Amino acid sequence: MGTFSHPSWIEVDLGQLRKNISIIRSHIGSRLFCLVVKANAYGHGLCAVGKAAEEAGIDYLGVAHLQEGIKLRQANITLPILVLGAIHEDQIQDLMEYNLEFSISSKFKAELVAQKCKERGRRCRVHLEVDTGMQRTGVRVSTARELFPYLQNLENLDVVGIYSHLATADRPDDPFALQQIQAFQTLIQDPLFKETPLIRHLANSGGTAFFPESHLDMVRPSLITFGYVPKNAPVSLQDIAPCFSLKAKVSYFKVVKPGEGISYGHSFVTDKQTRIVTVPVGYGDGYRRSLSNRGSVLIRGKRFPIRGTICMDQFMVDVGEQEVYVGDEVVLIGKQGSEEISLKEVADLCDTIPYEILCLLNDRIPRIYN
Repeated sequence: MGTFSHPSWIEVDLGQLRKNISIIRSHIGSRLFCLVVKANAYGHGLCAVGKAAEEAGIDYLGVAHLQEGIKLRQANITLPILVLGAIHEDQIQDLMEYNLEFSISSKFKAELVAQKCKERGRRCRVHLEVDTGMQRTGVRVSTARELFPYLQNLENLDVVGIYSHLATADRPDDPFALQQIQAFQTLIQDPLFKETPLIRHLANSGGTAFFPESHLDMVRPSLITFGYVPKNAPVSLQDIAPCFSLKAKVSYFKVVKPGEGISYGHSFVTDKQTRIVTVPVGYGDGYRRSLSNRGSVLIRGKRFPIRGTICMDQFMVDVGEQEVYVGDEVVLIGKQGSEEISLKEVADLCDTIPYEILCLLNDRIPRIYN
C-alpha cells in the first residue's frame, strides 16, 4: 500500500485487462473492437481503463452519454468514441466540440443535428441504431430502410455505422438471439446498406462469446473484457480473468459475549462468546446492504461471515476464535491465498447480476491501478 492511507480500496490489474483484450482479439479475428466503458468502466475507472485500452490497441470506446465522452476527451484519449444512449438537443454542440460519434434513430433528431452542424460549419459522424427486439431505443427494422437514405441526404451528417443490441445473447442456445441476428443480417444484406461503406455491429459480450455470426465488422464486449466469462464460453476465452478486487483493512476488534446483538436492529445475536471485527465499507460505498448476515469476507486466507446489518460506512464480521488484528487485509471481492470471493457469488447473494454490483461501487472507494 505504501503511503496510501484510505482504509478501503479497489485494485484494478491493468496488465490482466490488457491480457483479456489480447485474448478477445484472437477470438474475433480482424473485426474492430469497441470496448464499452460506460458507468465508470463498470466500476473499474473510466479514464484509467480508457487510457489502458487505447494503449492496448482498442479501435473504439463506447459510452452511455455525453458526459462520459467528455471525460475521456479531457483525459487526452483520441480514440473514436461512440455515445450509445439517446442524445438531446442541448447536447449537440458538445457532441461536435468533443468529436464524439453518436446514435441516430429518428428524423426529428437527425434534423436537429443537421441544423446545428450547418450553423457551425461542422460535420458529425453518426450510427443508425436499429431495434431488433430489445424494445429500448432504435428505429424498427421496417423503418430503417426509410430512415437510412434520409440520413444520407442530410448535409453535414456522415452515416458511418449501423447497429443493434442483443437482448438474450448470454444464453448460447437462445432462439430469440438467433432471431435478432437473422433480422439484422437480413437488413444489412439489403442493397441499400450492403453497397454503402458502414461499420456493422451487433455483438455484446454474449454475442462475442457464443454467436460468431453476430461479430460482423465490430464487436462490443464489455463484461468479458473485464474478466467475467459466461458459463460454457469457448475454450478460446477460458484464460480471461477478472482484473478487479475490492479490499479493506480491519478497523476495530472486540470480544463479544453470548446473547449480544450486532449492528442496527440486532439482526444477529451471538450464541457464544466470539470475536467481532469491523470493516470500513458500507452501503454508502455501494456495498449492498442485502449482504447483511449472508455475505462473507476473506481475512488471513480464511472465509468469515458478515454478522448484523451492513451500515452506511462499515459492517461487522465474526472471526470466531481466529487470530485477527486491526490493519489486517480484508478481501470483499477477489482472491486471498487459495480462497476467493467471486463477483458472481456476491451478485447471486444479492439476487442480481455482476454488472450491478460493479456499477454500484462508487468513487468514495479509491481505485489503485497496477
